[in-house]
This record gives sequence, C-alpha cells and structure tokens, in this order.
Amino acid sequence: MPTCAGKPSAISIRRWTEIADNAHLIPALDTIFFEASGTKTFASAASRRAFRERWLGRYLAREPAWVYVAIDSAGIVAGYLVGSIDDPAQEGPREDIRCFENFPALTAEYPAHLHVNLAPPYRNRGLGAALLAAFAADAARAGAKGVHVITGAEARNVGFYERNGFHELARATYNGHRVVFLGRRLDAAETS
Repeated sequence: MPTCAGKPSAISIRRWTEIADNAHLIPALDTIFFEASGTKTFASAASRRAFRERWLGRYLAREPAWVYVAIDSAGIVAGYLVGSIDDPAQEGPREDIRCFENFPALTAEYPAHLHVNLAPPYRNRGLGAALLAAFAADAARAGAKGVHVITGAEARNVGFYERNGFHELARATYNGHRVVFLGRRLDAAETS
C-alpha cells in the first residue's frame, strides 16, 4: 500500500474492506467530513443527516470497495477518499444530486468519481495525492476509463485536482452556483 511520510508518523492508505471492525472509524470520518465541508450550518438534524448520507454515507454503505482511509501509525484517521467507478448519471435516480444531469456525455467518458477529505493537520503533505493515486490505480485495473470530480468553479480544491492530472472539461450552473467538471483519463500507466 502507498505510504505518505509525514510527521509525526508514517501514514498508510488502506481500503475500507480490508480494515477489520472498520465501524469504529466512522466517528473520525464524520469529524473530518463535517470539518472539511463547505456547508457548516443545517436547517435541522435531518438535513445534516441527509447531507452526510449524500456525500459520505452512501459510499460507505453501497461502495465500500471504493473507500480508502489514511491511517497514521498511531491509528489516527488522517483522511479518506470515497468513490465509485460507476457512471453517476446512469446509476438510477439521484434526486438529491442532480448536477450530473448537466454532464451526461462527460460522465460516460469519465465515469469514476470521488470525494477526498483530510483532517487539517494532515493537509499539504501529499496525502490527498496518495489517496487519489490508490483509487486511480484500482479504478484503472477495474476497467474505468476516466475519473471526474464536480466542484465549485472557485473552490480551493480545483488547484489540487489540476496538480493531480485533472483538466477542466466543462462548466455549468447548479443550484445557482457555478460548478466545474474536472476529468482525468485512466489507463494502463495507472497500474504501474
């Protein structure tokens, strides 16, 4: 597994399905998820739960083979990546996520998708790139021809994705916000 040298300890990237009793890590994932999220306030506890389900929970439950966790040698969760290799525009109704409807031709070419979040002390150490590399290599081996992310056109993570081989392929307006579709081809080079 890839490692990321960091202080105070080395960090390993592990697939969710390879971690025994992984349920004990969910509170740490939740903490990282809500800290990293651009949405900080919710109208109700139900809307907060729905938000978590949309961007984290559904992946843990439905796509556990495509969840990666970065854990330091002390057992602390440093970050995670959740994803899928299936085209989200073809997965059936996603009433809670409609932005894929803006990009059906692109999601067909770049079907794999992901969300990556890191705890603040572990940012800017190459850990996000290591998580992305692990996912990309496994997705390429599984036959995915490309991976995408959709994010705010002005979001701080655009630069991260561009440094990791993603290119802007389209823009749209979704819920009154400008979003950008960033894609990266996956090929045999990912598996080497």
